Amino acid sequence: MLLYGYNFFVVDHNWDYLLPLDEFYKKLLNADFSEPNCTANEELLSATHRWFQAKKLAEKIGWEGDFTRGPYVFFLPNPKGFNIEYGFMFKQYNNGRTFIISPFELEYMDQYEDVVKNWINTDDKSEF
Repeated sequence: MLLYGYNFFVVDHNWDYLLPLDEFYKKLLNADFSEPNCTANEELLSATHRWFQAKKLAEKIGWEGDFTRGPYVFFLPNPKGFNIEYGFMFKQYNNGRTFIISPFELEYMDQYEDVVKNWINTDDKSEF
């Protein structure tokens, strides 16, 4: 899977509508792991790997490693399937830049001048 990263202008409003990352993990851990068909363990490993890769990508596009808002999880429908994918959004302290790590390319972001954009292949598990 590819993740697309965006470092862009300051977003100061409506952060409270997003799901905090720790709440997202709590939902994953709320599963009944004793059920024979439980996939929560795989989902938890996948989410941990995706967050690890998201931080690597954010560093590539200028994230300095701190948070003034977030990290949060947001959800988007998969245009190629019948599922929902998730990404991450956060803001750093220095200069208040906002970072979005999305499971899909956000082409509308290309219209802005002050956007740093890159991508990462999360299937590369060599550094995990």
